Amino acid sequence: MRPDIDNIDEYVRNTTARAFAVVASALGIPSLLPFLKAVCRSKKSWQARHTGIKIVQQIAILMGCAILPYLKSLVEIIERGLVDEQQKVRTITALALAALAESATPYGIESFDSVLVPLWKGIRTHRGKGLAAFLKAIGFLIPLMDNESSKYYTREVMLILVREFTSPDEETKKIVLKVQIYCIVSSPCKHKYSGYWPHFAHKIDSELIQ
Repeated sequence: MRPDIDNIDEYVRNTTARAFAVVASALGIPSLLPFLKAVCRSKKSWQARHTGIKIVQQIAILMGCAILPYLKSLVEIIERGLVDEQQKVRTITALALAALAESATPYGIESFDSVLVPLWKGIRTHRGKGLAAFLKAIGFLIPLMDNESSKYYTREVMLILVREFTSPDEETKKIVLKVQIYCIVSSPCKHKYSGYWPHFAHKIDSELIQ
């Protein structure tokens, strides 16, 4: 599988990432950590970095809460990807962090301390699918936060979610809707943010009629 890590075909790389996640499940995450660190920080090619971070995402999806003992290590391994020169690497990093956060819920916010600032900067500078990925990461981190932090991030991110729901990209809309529901359900003041729901519901109804 190793030669396929930096294959130019993304389908091959994605299949390789899923295969490595199965290996991690069978042998244990610690056995792959040194390998993942080397691949995710590879200077040889951005494809290798993309695959390494994709492996982390697939491990989170496959193993769920079993990642908790290794959460901080996994976050540290992929965090540089948020500022990578390649857009695809930045996007997969945000999606991998979202997967890690979802699997860790409601624990482990301290493991994400190093990525909160770059994620927050990212939702203010990215557009399109990159922005959707960063929004998903922030949205899935909110349920892990204490009440005060959760209130602040929910309030700020909701404004961007409302704006981005007008995106013509269907995948972006799906992510925005999922994050919006996630934010409302997990917010300590649900009644305050549930007022945003009619805005989204109206847009959905309008599109269905069209």
